[in-house]
Amino acid sequence: MDKSFFKTIKILDGGMGQELLARGLKAKGTLWSASALLEKKNHKLVIDTHLSFINAGADVIVTNSFTTRRLRFQQNKVNNLFDFANQKAGELAVKAKEISKKNILIAGGLPGQADTYKVDIRDKSIIEKDFFDQAILINPYVDFFYLDVISSGREVEIALNIIEKLNKPVLVG
Repeated sequence: MDKSFFKTIKILDGGMGQELLARGLKAKGTLWSASALLEKKNHKLVIDTHLSFINAGADVIVTNSFTTRRLRFQQNKVNNLFDFANQKAGELAVKAKEISKKNILIAGGLPGQADTYKVDIRDKSIIEKDFFDQAILINPYVDFFYLDVISSGREVEIALNIIEKLNKPVLVG
């Protein structure tokens, strides 16, 4: 990735989950935006939403992986679909970029690995594994990682240590 890309102001996309819901997605349990990844009939909705952000001027789109964290999949008893959903989030972002024919970047969205807006107090090794498992699945599709709504410095440090091993830049949000 050419890091000079960020020498000027860049616009990131909008809230994927809220936009998918506004466009009619029916969320399953606490899977929220990840629900769109589980059924093929919703994949076009994800691509079209990415394209809307691109056409509105986004220089960066973020993978639809905010709720593809392992804990959410365990809570909803679909842990067997964890790998599939994360890979699909990457694939659909790449597809949107290809369709747009625009020079945008894809950020690999990595959220806090427990509940949103709550500090993850679980054992460090569990948090590391959760970040690693998600990051390794979306890594082939992304230009850099975006740490999205991380609730503590400890979690940021854990995630940064994982991403460093993948040799990709990172943006902390």
